[in-house]
Amino acid sequence: MAGRTNNRRYLLWLAVGTATMALAMASLLVFELAQKRAIERSSAIGSDSLTALTFQFEREFLRLRQVLSEAVAKGDASDMGALAMRNDIFQSRLTLLLESPSVAVLKSREEYRKGVLDLRPMVAELDQALGAKFINRRALADVLAELNRLGADVQALTQAANSEEARLLEQQADVMGQQNRLIVWLTLAQLALLMIASASLVVRQRRQEAERLALEQLTDELREAQFRAEAASRGKSQFLANMSHELRTPFNGLMGMLGLLKGTQITATQGEYIQTAQESAGHLLTLLNDVLDMSALETGKLALKPMAAHLPRLLAEVNALMSPLAKGKGLDFHMRLPDAPLPQVSVDETRLKQILFNLISNAIKFTAAGQVVLTLCQRMLDAHTLEVVFAVRDTGIGIEPQAQLRLFQRFYQVEGSATRRFGGTGLGLEISQSIAQLMHGAITVESVVGKGSTFTATLQLPMVAEAQVPAAAAAPAPPAPTSGATQGMRVLVVEDHPINQKLVGLLLARMDCQIDFCENGQLAVERVQQEVFHLILMDVNMPVMDGLTATRLIRALPGTVARTPIVVVTADVMNEARDHALLAGANDFISKPLNVEQLRGIVQRYAAAGMA
Repeated sequence: MAGRTNNRRYLLWLAVGTATMALAMASLLVFELAQKRAIERSSAIGSDSLTALTFQFEREFLRLRQVLSEAVAKGDASDMGALAMRNDIFQSRLTLLLESPSVAVLKSREEYRKGVLDLRPMVAELDQALGAKFINRRALADVLAELNRLGADVQALTQAANSEEARLLEQQADVMGQQNRLIVWLTLAQLALLMIASASLVVRQRRQEAERLALEQLTDELREAQFRAEAASRGKSQFLANMSHELRTPFNGLMGMLGLLKGTQITATQGEYIQTAQESAGHLLTLLNDVLDMSALETGKLALKPMAAHLPRLLAEVNALMSPLAKGKGLDFHMRLPDAPLPQVSVDETRLKQILFNLISNAIKFTAAGQVVLTLCQRMLDAHTLEVVFAVRDTGIGIEPQAQLRLFQRFYQVEGSATRRFGGTGLGLEISQSIAQLMHGAITVESVVGKGSTFTATLQLPMVAEAQVPAAAAAPAPPAPTSGATQGMRVLVVEDHPINQKLVGLLLARMDCQIDFCENGQLAVERVQQEVFHLILMDVNMPVMDGLTATRLIRALPGTVARTPIVVVTADVMNEARDHALLAGANDFISKPLNVEQLRGIVQRYAAAGMA
């Protein structure tokens, strides 16, 4: 009788404990869901980057003012093309600040009115001056004066954006901090109840089976912890994918318009400028494609892609990009190469240039007067290995000895006024050091405060036969208008970004296509049921309805419209974007920035198939 009573009491306490654990787990789930929403809001703030929009706007404002100042000073008609191009880029940035939803938090502030709205009359005046038949230096000078007057307001706008974004992120951090504390307490309570229940079972049952069950339960918890860690990693990857998408979209317009501009009537000097701009954009795109480097370094998955390389050509490309940057600050930039010919080596050119660009741009940034010198030395280690030493010396502010010890740590920045004046993320040197180590080398620093610094990258590179080095590729000829199969071809472009609409429209017009536009997937689904198209170019991330959903709906329509070729064109190149597009029913996939030749080849192929 007493044993039966004890069993009942045990079962009662067990039921109470189980119910309490269930309640704690339910509460924990609620807080985890709330935290997930907070993380998503934080990711949205980062991916839409109000600070990036205003920073790019300020940067293009300063570039426009510089080019306009040179045009006013020279009064040469050859400068008008560069000024017009810079004006177009600046107006695209102004349009983003006027239309982007992420700027809504700024529109109520005085800095937005002064830094954006008050600029529009000046833009109209500059357009009128550029559209005149003859150069009106007085009108250009008036616009320059207005730009100088508004410079402080544009800078204040960037500061206001930093303030707003910091405020939003701080709010999210506070919420997540509170939720984390609650989750910790609930987790501790769960663990305490679990330990009590396990101990009660061990004491009560005195059997090996109870221990086995406890071990299995612990294993399940560890598996759940691993699952959550993997989920957190996937969340970080998604955040980086969103950032990559947001940056690739303006790159599409930038690189596409540069390609079209190169195909127009320009002078040789302008052609060189455009070529340099294209090379710069191409390098930035390469760095954008490597935005996951940090995550790859953490997991040991960053791999080099060495190829036979011609170092003089590579250094010439570095010089072409860094010299204007130094000249813009009034600095001398020199390269000192060995007298002996440089042997051919096998190296990942993109990663090597990434190291050099980072070291040289840092030197220029922290040097107010004097020079920046890149010196190259070489030494044979054996018959197959060349030790290459790149030394970047500047006459800048120098670095304190205690700061030198932490320079290559992630997120570290030199403390004091230098950080406030020069900014930076604190990632470049850490990534460059990791890449140098993958090349069996290292980066070191020597510096004297007030006199300058020398960063030395020592790399060990395999040598290759000269015949293996590919000749420098000639610049591709600008795409010419095509006819034949594409003439009269009806193409529906589903794209919400106005600059991308303009770019794709210009490219298709060169192929004599008839072009229609839709701003979202829902309009596209309605349009294809009303008219016949030979090809659909479908963006993915759009308001109202995304491109993949629209593709599935079109494929489900009755009749021949369901067989209309659909080519997905998107800035999302991560997370198996191509596979998702093909599974949705797309015929092909093109990533942004657009490759003009690839686009033309696809359009011609489907034209030949659909209009035969």
